[in-house]
Amino acid sequence: MATPEVLNPNMDIQEKPEEFIVPETLQNSDLKVVQKNFTAQVHGDNGAPLIQTPPTQVISVSPPSDTATLTQQSKGSISSSLTWLAMFWLRIIKKATHFGWQIVSSGSKNPPITN
Repeated sequence: MATPEVLNPNMDIQEKPEEFIVPETLQNSDLKVVQKNFTAQVHGDNGAPLIQTPPTQVISVSPPSDTATLTQQSKGSISSSLTWLAMFWLRIIKKATHFGWQIVSSGSKNPPITN
């Protein structure tokens, strides 16, 4: 059985100065800078990368109907699959808004869902 590596408690830990400029209006707040893109790659024991950088591609979401229709359909019976499908699409729209994905409004190619 392999023993875990023990770190030297006397090792000096050096902090790097902050690399991002924080506006003066935000310096006294509780907001902190979070780095999203990693420049170094960490590899596991088998050589596979452990950290993946976020994709640079633009993600677009195209719901089957407008938000008002989906909201109305989501209030149906819990035994109806249409209710669950509408709830799924409302959740995807919320995720798209949160992550900044492009939401393509439904047009003639995507008719509204009907029961």
